[in-house]
Amino acid sequence: MAATTTMTDAPIVVDVPLDAAPQKKKRHRPATLATGNRIGAWRVESQLGRGGMASVYAVTHARFGKRAALKLAHRGVLGPAFTRETFLREARIVHLVNHAGVPDVFATGTFDGRPYLVMERLTGETLGELHERGELGRPRAVDILRAICDVLGTAHGAGVVHRDLKLDNVFVEETGRVRLLDWGVARILGEDDPLRGMVAGTLTYVAPEQLRGHEITPAADVYSLGVLAYQLLLGTPPFVASGEYEMCKQHLEAVPPAPATRWVEIPKPLEQLLVDMLDKDPERRPSLQEISRVLGALRLVRTTSPRLAWLSLHLVPSIDVLGRPAVQLHPRQRVATAALGLVIAAASVASLFVTA
Repeated sequence: MAATTTMTDAPIVVDVPLDAAPQKKKRHRPATLATGNRIGAWRVESQLGRGGMASVYAVTHARFGKRAALKLAHRGVLGPAFTRETFLREARIVHLVNHAGVPDVFATGTFDGRPYLVMERLTGETLGELHERGELGRPRAVDILRAICDVLGTAHGAGVVHRDLKLDNVFVEETGRVRLLDWGVARILGEDDPLRGMVAGTLTYVAPEQLRGHEITPAADVYSLGVLAYQLLLGTPPFVASGEYEMCKQHLEAVPPAPATRWVEIPKPLEQLLVDMLDKDPERRPSLQEISRVLGALRLVRTTSPRLAWLSLHLVPSIDVLGRPAVQLHPRQRVATAALGLVIAAASVASLFVTA
């Protein structure tokens, strides 16, 4: 771990002195902007959020009325190890990925010596907000995980590793579309890494190789996705610690708890998938294609009982648009399938009378 890095729940905090102070003192504007402040052609409406690296504001173009989100870097994070150019590279990364699940960045600039990005303004909530309220059922969680796989797959194909996947960097729009946010610490494969020597990522989700300072590959995103999947499907991340040292040690050495200890009825293929995603060896982790395949193979039934919220229906044949079996079955297979359907129906009805 680099001596110049302090890890918190923020992606990266660089603990180094800033550039030498200029001879004349500059009058700095307040760190937090208020409604009505202007940044170039953009008028501030409100603050949408504040993270370890930057604050995000809802803004409107003063001339055209275009609504957008403006991400303004904190003054304190800028220095030799994290420059204006490092911050603004997010715009290039977004266009390299070029996926509908990544919000577009369409302007950059500098305000009071701090760089900013102007991007799409989204309407919805972060995955962290949904998870905290307990409003995200497991079937929907699987849909979201598959959507994240799709975005990451495109990013990896473009040579980009996100490196800071976490609940608060996944946004679910009101339409249901999933967006992956905050590409500011992403790694572009084959290029010099401006964050080399730092732990760029959020400690709860960071892969072991990131802590060791090893080469970052797409497998690091798979590990972080595994942590996120544990949170969504099992209630808590695999590793919980009171301090940074203990958390690092668990990522490096500890065996994640067996998923079945937190969810007794978890389908076996899913349980094995979660364990494999958290393998300490990046080369042994599954590919995003394999992850999406396993998640897509699950057939989930929504019921009123959390105990029966998941029923694997691999034996039930798919049907065509007219409701007929898409695959012709032997008469004995039809009987078996019908019997299975009756069992599932009975279980669903029984679940109405089961108390949690």
